[in-house]
Amino acid sequence: MNKFLSTCCLLIAVNFLCAQQFGGNPPSIHWNQINTDTARIIFPIGMDSTAQRVSNIVHWLARNNPAPLGHQLRKINIVLQTQTTIANGYVSLAPYRSEFNLTPELNNFDLGSIGWPEALAVHEFRHVQQYNNFRVGISKAAYYLFGDEGLLVANNAAVPDWFFEGDAVYNETITTNQGRGRLPFFLNEYKSLWLANKNYKWMKLRNGSLKDYVPNHYPLGYLMVNYGREKYGLDFWSKVTRDAAAYRGLFYPFQGAVKRYSGLDYKTFRKDAFDYYEKLSGVTGDKVIATQQEINQGTAAGIRSITPINTKYVTNYFFPYQLGGDSILYLKTSYRTRPAFYIRDVAGEHRLRTKDIALDEQFSYRNGKIVFAAFEPDARWAWKDFSVIKILDVYSHQQRTLSHRTKYFTPDISPDGNKIAAVEVLPGGKSQLLILDANSGKIIQQFHSIEISLFTDPKFIDDTSAVTAVRLADGEMALAIADINVGSLERLTTPSYGVLGFPSVNNGMVYFTASFSGNDELYALRLNDKKVFRITQTSLGNYFVTASAQKLVWSGFAAEGYQLQGMNSDEKTWTEVSEMEITAPTNPFPIAHSDELHDILSSEVPNRSFDISKYKQGGHLFRFHSWRPYYADPDFTYSIYSDNILNTMSTELFYHYNQDDKTNGVGVNLLYGAFYPYINGGMEYTFDLPVVINNKAAYINRLETKVGVSLPLDFTRGRTFKNLVIGTNYVYNQQIFKGIYKDSISNQNFSYLHHYLSWSQFIQQSTQHIYPRLGYSISLNHRYAISLYDSYQFIGSASIYLPGFFSTHNIILNGSFQQRDTINILFSNRFVNARGYNDYYLSRMWKLGVNYHFPIVYPDWGFANILYLQRIRGNAFYDFERVYSKNKLVTRDLRSVGGELYFDTRWWNEYPLTFGVRFSHLLDNELAGETKRNVFEILIPIVIPQ
Repeated sequence: MNKFLSTCCLLIAVNFLCAQQFGGNPPSIHWNQINTDTARIIFPIGMDSTAQRVSNIVHWLARNNPAPLGHQLRKINIVLQTQTTIANGYVSLAPYRSEFNLTPELNNFDLGSIGWPEALAVHEFRHVQQYNNFRVGISKAAYYLFGDEGLLVANNAAVPDWFFEGDAVYNETITTNQGRGRLPFFLNEYKSLWLANKNYKWMKLRNGSLKDYVPNHYPLGYLMVNYGREKYGLDFWSKVTRDAAAYRGLFYPFQGAVKRYSGLDYKTFRKDAFDYYEKLSGVTGDKVIATQQEINQGTAAGIRSITPINTKYVTNYFFPYQLGGDSILYLKTSYRTRPAFYIRDVAGEHRLRTKDIALDEQFSYRNGKIVFAAFEPDARWAWKDFSVIKILDVYSHQQRTLSHRTKYFTPDISPDGNKIAAVEVLPGGKSQLLILDANSGKIIQQFHSIEISLFTDPKFIDDTSAVTAVRLADGEMALAIADINVGSLERLTTPSYGVLGFPSVNNGMVYFTASFSGNDELYALRLNDKKVFRITQTSLGNYFVTASAQKLVWSGFAAEGYQLQGMNSDEKTWTEVSEMEITAPTNPFPIAHSDELHDILSSEVPNRSFDISKYKQGGHLFRFHSWRPYYADPDFTYSIYSDNILNTMSTELFYHYNQDDKTNGVGVNLLYGAFYPYINGGMEYTFDLPVVINNKAAYINRLETKVGVSLPLDFTRGRTFKNLVIGTNYVYNQQIFKGIYKDSISNQNFSYLHHYLSWSQFIQQSTQHIYPRLGYSISLNHRYAISLYDSYQFIGSASIYLPGFFSTHNIILNGSFQQRDTINILFSNRFVNARGYNDYYLSRMWKLGVNYHFPIVYPDWGFANILYLQRIRGNAFYDFERVYSKNKLVTRDLRSVGGELYFDTRWWNEYPLTFGVRFSHLLDNELAGETKRNVFEILIPIVIPQ
């Protein structure tokens, strides 16, 4: 089947929202810009140096174009966001723009240690180069036909998502001294599958699983891209993607291009790539290189598994702390359960408390107190959020918040319990280490240095000193010690591009994880002489180590998730590490053409000073980017879309045609989000609308104008997501008579108000949860005429979400009520009737529903790279509806019972789609016409974008 045409027909994934936030910044932020023919960098006042650095990197990449995919260049707008704590960046193609979130990722092993704005610039600008060079052939035609959205659909249908991200990761690896291609944490995901002999099919690797651990498309893409360039040359992927984006070979153009330039069919190419890496990993068939665990088996230093491996679904154990004896405290997550603190002892596993909503799994423990950082958004501004410190008493289970509206991360508590060490990341990414009063939250001491770009993972050595893993300005890392009394910092290890972190301290030793040897192993630093020792030599990563006098406990990565492991603390088995091993870390896999391409950040990128000018938030409101048709029987609409760069103004211009009454019209919709409330407006003019006057056919023109305000608020706190939306719209409808009635009948104008409110509160969901296991939502809408007519409509609905009999089951109770005017019916029906019955619009209607949702099977099966089936799930339901006559004196009941079968799928390894079938057995007769007791329906719960 033609992948491109089918994708267009489904109209799936036309609008990729990425991480965009509409109206996310308060108007108090004032913006500057660096504007050149290559890029416009838009940034808050005060971020000049960061903007200059980003601009220099972008211009160097545009000019020198390492590992080129082509030589096309289209100017990009990049917005630097400084108020959010979420580390991210993206390039959107529809509309064409980019945003960098400047708060860095605090996990050193995840994205590395080079400067965060630099890492974003190198990675994200690669996406710009991809989009610029993929506008060829049919993709180019799609752009001219539909704008940016057409190019987006064409590119995503032709080139797989793994290439976009894998190529960008390859680019960050060859142009810096780090990049994820050098990080074991990133590459061990596939290694874990090979070691566990989990030979998943290609479609499972592409689409993921709801029960098994499957790496996402980032590591998959890097492995494929790196292998292709290593085996077939630096220009291999430029030729493949050019042909694919142009649809040279209309059916499966990417697969055809791989065969054209490699001489191998797509399946063989993939197999050869995986075989190449498996051999480099020491995996040959069922044979695995001997690990330290096997070597030490049965010895005093042997590694032992503490937690049993769950083979049914992924389970993770993070940050174990030894409580004495055989008791261990840890954070546990799984595909079936929410993150929670547990204690394991000789009696079994005991749950303490579900963890508050957070951006990571980190927490610290000492003397009965758990301390961690929780996520809290600003109520209105989506680009503004906070990381606050929580302290949980293990014995009383009482929890309190130490800080409010702060950006504190990775806290630790002192031995005496009176101080908290935390990393503060200021707007824009600057960092300092804070020592806080554990009772009041006041700052006792603070550390910062121009040589340090980011403090991470602070841990108290004693009440007067702490150790921290620091990222240096040049991207190298080291351990450092902070003297709290003096306020001084001292480096403990030699700087290295090998990442390190997660330190813990016991009896004069600092234990930590580092990637010096090509894998994330456990190390120890002796404080009295600063000697470094390697403790483990395993096949996969080891993290979050804690030590007691007798043993070490940590989380070891595996194909089933992070598992708790332990070994006796025997220094005789440790190996002293030379400075050479620290300063020259080993890469997990060879990097293709790394001898030709090298680090650009330290010497290649110039320090050019670009002109800075003011960027007016109130200007540049219109930026049209896409145009496309939409059909929903009987209406055909053609719309042109605009979104400004700061994402505060969204505009739609449209033409519509109704094939039933042969009317056509034009209109505009506007939404402005820069103020505290959203402001919306619109106008639609319809020509030649047929009406009947005095039993004669006539025509009128209709002008409908609307204006309104709405307020979206986010009150997420603790363990629940809480959202409120309130708003009001004013609508003015003017009917303009034509022809012989133009002067004899005065124009009839009426207006109405629409007030609405929605509120929802839900707990977090795990991977296998179909719906939240606890929560509720309420929606209220009231429309009423205020001129010419006396008419109204009120509709309210509510849902309650409850746990079912098993952890992945849900009970959902629904209720709705609608009442309308009985004389002037101005407003269309919005009531959802009992399932299986025809739609009715009566004076009063209410309904109650009971649903029981449950998973049936997780097939993880697909065929022909077209359809992949992740989950089949069911729902048993009962609906009770009561309808009222015009005078409310006569009622009828409409009851139904039945079941629904849903299929959660992905199409062409890209697009998620849920569809299903419903069987309804009607317990009552229809109000009119023939009653079919058994009704079958096909369900496609998709909101097709307009």
